[in-house]
This record gives sequence, structure tokens and C-alpha cells, in this order.
Amino acid sequence: MSELTIYTASRSLQGKEVREKFDSTFADLYHDLDMGFSPINFMLPWAPLPHNRKRDIAHQKMSKVYTQIIEERRSAIAEGKSGKSGEREEDMIWNLMQCKYKDGTQVPSHEIAHMMIALLMAGQHSSSSTSSWILLQLAHRPDIQEELYEEQKRVLGVNSKTGELNPLSYGDLHQLDLHNKVVKETLRLHAPIHSILRKVKNPLPVPNTPYIVPSSHVLLAAPGVSSRESAHFPRPSLWEPHRWDQNSPLASTSQRQYDEEETKSGGKEDYGYGEISKGGKSPYLPFGAGRHRCIGEQFAYVQLGTVIAMLVRHFKLSAEGPLVDTDYSVSLFPISFFLLQCI
Repeated sequence: MSELTIYTASRSLQGKEVREKFDSTFADLYHDLDMGFSPINFMLPWAPLPHNRKRDIAHQKMSKVYTQIIEERRSAIAEGKSGKSGEREEDMIWNLMQCKYKDGTQVPSHEIAHMMIALLMAGQHSSSSTSSWILLQLAHRPDIQEELYEEQKRVLGVNSKTGELNPLSYGDLHQLDLHNKVVKETLRLHAPIHSILRKVKNPLPVPNTPYIVPSSHVLLAAPGVSSRESAHFPRPSLWEPHRWDQNSPLASTSQRQYDEEETKSGGKEDYGYGEISKGGKSPYLPFGAGRHRCIGEQFAYVQLGTVIAMLVRHFKLSAEGPLVDTDYSVSLFPISFFLLQCI
């Protein structure tokens, strides 16, 4: 799943050239980068630890690949061989190559390369883990697998000559309601991000209490906690995509009330990358909330929905034994947390 998400994200977000440069070794490189996000590195990023050395080597290799692509494009532009807009694919690299800082300085190639690494990493980590959990959950629910297949037959139709499902297009994804609910429920139960930090900029009164959080503090939200509270989600440990059905007995009363209030108050806002929910009062926070809500939310649903659709077309999954639960424990966490408390 790590390889698959890298391939799909690189092709759709960063262009054909980037995808052609990638092979299975890039999944390993991104894994090495990911391991660099250990808690101790927030305090000691320079620490001479084995996972840090692997992180630095992976970063250098990937930066070299991106920089080479960018420089080749710049050379083609200088020689007049790049093609006009409309004759070539538009992607994030092309767009950033046209960008300049306020002082008129062009964005350097190495900075674009590093932004591309960050862009791909942001989605690869969460999408690969979420898609893996989807596979595991579906393997324990053959009934949901069958419903997903039937939904595709109903929405996409079947080729009368071959008997196969018609091809899936981008426009079809929003009609695959159960596919989207599978993603939503998996993110509820297996949130890939266990902690979201926000620095308090102004004194913040806590509603219905005498407490005021001072601006010297940092708040932490844990999506995996609020989404498993029985007060918000009945039978919270049960993976059930149909809990998001409108009249489901497992539907979250608090989430439903929040959705209704948000609809009435026009609680969605466009921060520059499409209209999204503010989400500040919701117990469901896999993508965060507010101005800094994850900008890749809509792409994640497209990517994961496509993965699910293709899997249920070609495979029937099964599993033996009980399903393990999410484990958020991290090595060296007690040490780094102690250091953070001291500071």
C-alpha cells in the first residue's frame, strides 16, 4: 500500500516525469523519512541515531531526483522546447517554477524539490496506513465487500458484452456513497494522526468553566480519543460504515447535531483550496479543524475511494483470527515527553 499510494499521488499531483522516476525503492526511502518523525527529533533533530542517518540519506537521494527534473525543465524552457501551457501537463512543479517571492526572486530549484518531498510525504504516510486498515477491516467483513461491489454495479453499470464493470471515472466517485463511508469510518477508528497541536495566540476561556488557557500554552487534540468516546459514537470500537447512514442506530447524535448546526450557520469556509468544514466543535477530527485543517482531505477521499473500488473489483479478501487494534505507542516517547515537560 505504501508503494501504491506513492505511485498514485506522484502521478496525479506531481506529473508524469516524477512517476516515471519512481520505483519500489522510493517506498523504502519514504519509510526512512517517516521514521525520522520520532518524538525525540522534535527536541534533538541532529541526534546521531541510526534512524536519523537513514532519514538524511533518503532526503538527499529524493532531493536529487526532484532537482534533476526541475533543472531539466528549466533547460527545456531556456531552449524553447518545453511547450506552451495547454500543450503540456500542468502540475505542482510547473506551477511552483513560475512562482516568485515578493522581492521578485524566483523560487530556487532545491526549495521546490523539498516542497515536493513534503507534499508527497504528507499524503503518503496517512493514505498508506489508512488503506492498509481498510484492507484489514474488509477482510473481516465480506458482507461490506459485497455491498461495495453491488454499489459499483448500480452506479457504474456493467458492460453487456464482457460482463465486466464499466471503467471508474473521477465524476463517479462522489456517487459511491458506501465507498466514502468506508473511508470515513476507517479514519474514525484508526486515525493516522494521533496528536494535533495548536499554539494559543490569545487567552482562551474554556466554555462553562472558570479556566482560561494563557497564550504561553500549547493545546493538544487527540482525534483517536474523541472519535472513540461512546458519548459521541455508540459502540465506538465497532467498525461499521453504515453508522454514517442517516437513520442508523449507531449514528453519532453529537456529530449529527453538529452537522445540522453547521448547515444552518453556513459553517463551511474556503481557506484557498476549496470549501471545507470548519470542524471546530466536531468530535470527528481525522483531518484537524479550522484554518490549518489538512489541505489534502479531498484528495485523500479520491485516492482511497479509487483504491477501494479497484480492490473490490478484483479481489475477495478474507482473514483468520481477531483483528488487532491501532497501536500508538512510540519508542523513546517517554524520554521526549519528559524533556518537553521540563522545557
